[in-house]
Amino acid sequence: MAVHKTVRGYQDSTSDENSQITSIHMPVTPTLSRLQEWASVQFAKVRTPPKDTAALTISDNLEVSAGAPSGLRAVSSPDFSGLKLSQCPSMDQCDNTTTYLSQIDEMFRQGKLIDAAKAIDQLLAAGSDDPRLLLRQSRLLWLRGRLPDAQQILIRALQIGQLLEGTLVEMARLARAMGQLAEAHQCYEHAWLARSAPVPWHSEWVDVLVQLHRHSEARQIAVGLCAAFPDRPTHWFQLGLALQHLGAGSAALDAYRNAQALDPTLPMLGNNVAALHIELQEYAVAKAILEDVIARDTTNFLAWTNLANVHLRLCDPAAALIAAERACALAPNYPIALQGLSNIHKELQNWSASVASAEHAVRCAPQDLSQVWGLAMLQLVRGDFHNGWRNHEARWQGSPELRRNRHNIQRPQWQGENLAGKTLFVWGEQGFGDSIQFLRFVPGIAARVRQAGGKLIYCCFAELVPLFQRALAAHAIDVLPHNAVPLPEFDYHLPLCSLPLLLGITAPEDLSRGAYLQASPERVSDWHLRLGGRKTTKVGLVWTGSRTHQRNPLRSIDPAAYAKAFGGLDSVEFHSLQLGADAEVDKARDAGLNLVDHAHQLTSFDETAALITSLDLVITVCTSAAHLAGALGIPTWVLLDVNPHWVWLLEREDSPWYPSVRLYRQTIYRDWDSVLEKVSADLQRLVDSCSFSTTDSSSMS
Repeated sequence: MAVHKTVRGYQDSTSDENSQITSIHMPVTPTLSRLQEWASVQFAKVRTPPKDTAALTISDNLEVSAGAPSGLRAVSSPDFSGLKLSQCPSMDQCDNTTTYLSQIDEMFRQGKLIDAAKAIDQLLAAGSDDPRLLLRQSRLLWLRGRLPDAQQILIRALQIGQLLEGTLVEMARLARAMGQLAEAHQCYEHAWLARSAPVPWHSEWVDVLVQLHRHSEARQIAVGLCAAFPDRPTHWFQLGLALQHLGAGSAALDAYRNAQALDPTLPMLGNNVAALHIELQEYAVAKAILEDVIARDTTNFLAWTNLANVHLRLCDPAAALIAAERACALAPNYPIALQGLSNIHKELQNWSASVASAEHAVRCAPQDLSQVWGLAMLQLVRGDFHNGWRNHEARWQGSPELRRNRHNIQRPQWQGENLAGKTLFVWGEQGFGDSIQFLRFVPGIAARVRQAGGKLIYCCFAELVPLFQRALAAHAIDVLPHNAVPLPEFDYHLPLCSLPLLLGITAPEDLSRGAYLQASPERVSDWHLRLGGRKTTKVGLVWTGSRTHQRNPLRSIDPAAYAKAFGGLDSVEFHSLQLGADAEVDKARDAGLNLVDHAHQLTSFDETAALITSLDLVITVCTSAAHLAGALGIPTWVLLDVNPHWVWLLEREDSPWYPSVRLYRQTIYRDWDSVLEKVSADLQRLVDSCSFSTTDSSSMS
């Protein structure tokens, strides 16, 4: 949410990270001819270099160095600045070629490219075939912007068969400057074969590996560098960064501390350590570090960005807004700062400003699918289904949760191809609530597949199979559990949440009306007997969603607050639908709420559906229970915080997804008291009027 982290997990024990260094897969040592052929193929296609190959940052504001002053400087090509040199010597003034080449290097450092060019031309005219000269010639062409020519010179140097390591490293550097990270990695890898012992250029390779998200390999190389050069803070920083990406929080902190002991002013060190403390949910520590970083450099926009995220995690959106606006003032086109600003505006209910920031972020980083996915969430919550569904397809790379749990289906995703004689495999994704919400679209896509002469198979979470089989029986759709082994053969697959896009659902008004799930009649009868008929109004309560959800602290309600709101109501019988909450049930009871707990009997979604069907009303926060009750057509009151899940849209009390649902919204950040006061008053009126009725189940779209 607020801190857009690539690394989300934290391992309490990192002994494996420190002691078990897995080997990197290296190619078989190539012959010289094969190496020459490989190099020619790798650089046959020359790409246009990016406009800005300076500092690169990742979405959690950890600096990945690429030689820019604002980040950690890579140990890459020689630094040609700051050295003085007399006039270029003539050929007869040089004792040997080595001395002459060192003079050329100093010309590069001095920035005397014209003198360097003359010197190189003199050596070439004298018939020198020293491959070291070719490396300087390539360097000159690189500095002149003639990157393709520089590549060809390096290939010639490689063909001579000497200086393999140096030539390959130069190839890697050139590829990196052109934005060809995969090719740079291959060059570094082959240079490693020439000398695998740690050398300073390995630091450049670590940077490339981190940018390629090959963090285990980056860690291994960085470990070797730290062992060989323990007095160099840069290597400890790189090790910390690799470990941080791997989720090894304690080990990363140890590496960062070593770097800090050697050079406390190392660029980006304080910012990265703070980001790590944010990851560990140590927000006060992170805040203190970031404030210190900003005190030393008030223009550090990355630190301002992280500070904004810390304030948001500390539930202070007003302070977060100030920090985020400062970050954006310093770096108006930095997408992560814009994304953070958009998130803060959502908490403050500044929806237009939130959209504007998200759109700006996408314009600045159109290839960053996390930005596209963030914009999709805003479009959907505002009812812009036309654009929202299209951008929602970015979820597989844009959503942090889904990015870590990619599917491994080998068949192509269906994009509307002819399905005559083909089988389409539709499968449930994300959580239980999403599966229930999007089930309504399965009959529609099944009809389309049948009309085309194909077959549809639907696969869902095993826990939902009985409910979904009952719902889809009339449509003759095969329903399989997610753990079925083996899966049947199919030609195309389609994730469940992609159905609205393919079915052309462009507005909330296009959604089907009515209930589409039905509980087991036998189980419902059994629950009616247990609950004793309808002598009192029976209300089911849910006060928290998944406790691991990043927004759960904001969307959940203290059960004692339920007790305060509902404890004094007469003729109402409250039933807990909350699972795994024995202590919280006791807390509600101690606070004065007479609460019947059925948690130990709710062994399946089918059982929960039967109990819900036997109730008069469900009062719940945003969780799968809201979707289940709504899909069953049971009167349901959903209590929403100021920044609701997109399905509930904005500024309305009803839901086009579930006609039996009524929405109660916070109007003030973290204020549940006014919400519960209204819910309590409405519940008392309903009890007094005895006006409960369930919605008649009808067809799905």
